[in-house]
Amino acid sequence: MEKVSNLSNSAAQGKIKLNIDHAIDFAPRPRSTKGYGITIKYYDEGNQEATKRLDYQIHLKVNQFRDEHKVWQLCFDKTELFIDRHEPDFVGEQLASMAMNAIYPLKVDVNSKNEIFRGIVNHNEILDRWKQVAEKISDKYEGKYAELYLEKMEKKISDRFELEYALRADMFWNVFFHPQYLKYDGNLSQKSTLFFPVIAYKNMAFEGVQSVEPNYTDYGTFKVNFFSERELTEEQKIQMRQEGPLKMKLNAAFDLDQNGALLKHARVDWNLYRKENGKEISIKRITFSAYEIESSIQKADQQLLIQEGNSSFPVEKKKGFWARVLG
Repeated sequence: MEKVSNLSNSAAQGKIKLNIDHAIDFAPRPRSTKGYGITIKYYDEGNQEATKRLDYQIHLKVNQFRDEHKVWQLCFDKTELFIDRHEPDFVGEQLASMAMNAIYPLKVDVNSKNEIFRGIVNHNEILDRWKQVAEKISDKYEGKYAELYLEKMEKKISDRFELEYALRADMFWNVFFHPQYLKYDGNLSQKSTLFFPVIAYKNMAFEGVQSVEPNYTDYGTFKVNFFSERELTEEQKIQMRQEGPLKMKLNAAFDLDQNGALLKHARVDWNLYRKENGKEISIKRITFSAYEIESSIQKADQQLLIQEGNSSFPVEKKKGFWARVLG
C-alpha cells in the first residue's frame, strides 16, 4: 500500500479546475483509504474551556464498481472513542460505545455528487454484529435501563431506513455528505443548506452562502467556505431552553483533495449569542473538526474492483490516533 505524497507548492498553486457543470468534480481514487481524527467540543456561557469533549477516529475505504459508471462504495469504520479524554466509563457511554461496534463498519454507495442512493448496503452484516453485541450487553448489564436501551436500539438497528435516518443526526455524517459538488455561479458561490445537530439527536437546517476559493491552497486542496446567520425562532428557544432576542451563526470550512475532491479536512464552528452594548456574548458554542491523519492507495488489483455484496475491508492494523498523540 503506497502512501499518498503531498503535492509540492508549485504543483498545488494555481486556478482551480471545475467540470463542465461548473462544479467540483467528485472522483475519488479507487482503493484509496483515509483516516480522520474527529474532535467535538461543547462550550457553555462564560467558559473558555470546553465543558465536554468527544474524540474518535473514522477510517474510510473507497472502492469503485466494475460495471457501473461513476459509482463508488464508501466503507466507514468508527473507532477509538474517547469522552473528555478518557475511555467511556459511565454505563450510558459504555452502551453507546458497544452499539457503535455493531453499526460500524458501515457501507454506502454514492454517485458523482457524493450522494447516497442505495442506502446502507451492508445492513445484514450490521444485524449479525448487533446480535452478538446485544448478547454481551445482556450478560454484562442488568436492570430496566439496559433493557430499555436494548429495546430502543433493536428497533433502530433492525430497520435499515430508521438507522440511516439516525445517521443524519451524526456530525461527521452531515459534514462528509454536505453537498459541495453543486453548480457554482461566476463568482464561485451558491446558496446552500448545511444540516448540523446543535440540539442532541436533532438536525437543524442552516441556510447560507457557500463559496469556493479561486485558487488551490498551497497544500493541494479546494477550499470551500460556508456561512449562515439567523435569529432563533420561538420553537428553537424552547428546545434550547433560552429566552430573549438571540442569534446564531455557523461557519464551516472544507478542504477537498485536488485530485478526486475527497474530504481532507473540515471545521464547523456554531455559536449561539446575544448582543449587549454592541458586543456578542456567547451562550453556547460547538466546534467540530475532522483532520486527515493518514492516507494511502492500494496497488491496482482487478480483484479489488468490487461487485455488489463484497464485504472486504482493509485488515491492516494502523497505529492509533491517541497512540501517536500520547506516544
